[in-house]
Order: sequence, then C-alpha cells, then structure tokens
Amino acid sequence: MPERSIGARGRFVVIDGIDGCGKSTQAGLLAHALRERTGRGVLHLREPGSTAVGERLRALLLSRELEPSAAVEALLFCAARRAMLDEQVAPALARGEHVVCERFHPSTLAYQASAGGVPERDVLELLRRWAGAPEPDLVLLLDLAPELAAARRAEAGDRIEAKGLDFQRRVADGYRRYAELVPGVVRVDAARAPSEVHASVVSEVSRAL
Repeated sequence: MPERSIGARGRFVVIDGIDGCGKSTQAGLLAHALRERTGRGVLHLREPGSTAVGERLRALLLSRELEPSAAVEALLFCAARRAMLDEQVAPALARGEHVVCERFHPSTLAYQASAGGVPERDVLELLRRWAGAPEPDLVLLLDLAPELAAARRAEAGDRIEAKGLDFQRRVADGYRRYAELVPGVVRVDAARAPSEVHASVVSEVSRAL
C-alpha cells in the first residue's frame, strides 16, 4: 500500500457482510494498517451511526420495542447514511484522510430487499439518489456461511440479529446478489482465522487503491 499510489485525496473503503462475519475486527485492523503504511489519518466509522443523527436512528432501528417494515427500515438507514456521508466521509476525504466504514449499501440491499421483500430496484434507486456520493473506492464483502456466523455471535444482540437463521440465509443471498449487480465488489473468504482474512483484505486494498 505505497503512499505514492494513493494520491492527495483520501480513499473510502467499505467492509460489509452478515452479522457475525467479523466486520468490526477487520475494519479495525485495516484502519490500523492504513495509518501505519500511509502515514495518514484514518476515520473508522460504523453504519448506521457515527453522527448524532445516525446514532439516534441506530438505536431506533435496532430496538426490540419497535418493528418497522422493511421499507421504513430502508428509508431510515438511507437517512443515517446521508448524514454520515455529509458530516464525516466527505470532510475526511477532502482533508486527505482515509475512511474505513463498517456496512454500507450492500447491507440495505441484503436486509431490506433480499430478506425484507422491498423491490431491489427501489432500494438501489433510493441509495443512488439520496446516498450516492461520495462513493466508496472499494467495497469488500466478508463471505461467511450463516450457520458459522450464528455460532460466532453466540446470541442475538439486537432486533435484526434476533430474526433467526432463515432470515440470515436470505441476507447472505442478498450480499451475493449485490456482488452480481454492482461492478468492482470484492468477496473475501471470512471463514479463516482473522489474521488470514486481514492479509486478504490488505492485499485487495493494495491492489485496488
């Protein structure tokens, strides 16, 4: 990941995948590696969240006290993402910092369209129109069987995680569907040890950026 290959503008990398695939671990490792190898600041974000608006929407979306429809979820996730792009991502990139974000558009297609039943075209158009810029320079999908991901999670932590294994299987299908629909998305085998997954992530980031 030589600095001369990065340029003046910072780069925006997304790490996504089903619950339990290791997103947070790999995003943290990548952020550290980018700081060490490029000497730049790195902003590590989670989504939804990372802004005042986003964190409040996150609490609402994940609360077990509410059960919004998949269409409402898609709109709320998109609103949280728009706030994050405006308040965090765009300014960081303009400063020359890199951005590593846990979750992005693939999650909305997987959870709200493939698993939730909202038409794919409607979800993709919503995201394109209202959360389309800045675009990620690279999207990495951590590919893991739902059964193994469920074992790693031990127990459901929020309303969406608690929807069960059949729901998570549809989510996994949705991530594969996103990789088919969107050019340049890279799938990474997440069934290996974290260090091996990290090595693959760094290799893909180096190749793409």
